[in-house]
Amino acid sequence: MRILWAHGDLFIQDLAKYYPDPKPHHNTLATQLGFLEEKGYVAREKFANAYRYHALVPESDFAGQAVDLLVQKFYDSSYARMVSRFVKEEKMDLAELKALIAEIEREG
Repeated sequence: MRILWAHGDLFIQDLAKYYPDPKPHHNTLATQLGFLEEKGYVAREKFANAYRYHALVPESDFAGQAVDLLVQKFYDSSYARMVSRFVKEEKMDLAELKALIAEIEREG
């Protein structure tokens, strides 16, 4: 998805150029794009005997949906539990949490 967001519409062979070595096989990319298409994240357009793919979902929406799914699956739909884990595991310190709360209060 990041490659499509960064570079726009691409054929599989062009998409592969943006991967580091060893590059994934054409069939692997086609399978991954098929999954993304089934989920409504990408669409394809036929050109002769090849397909050109493009993102249907903006990066910010995709990220939001991914976070929502993560919170639902691992934190019983509680964002507070997720943030609490960050603090407990020292991935976010208390000062950062307080700054975040202050920012939310200012914007709210």
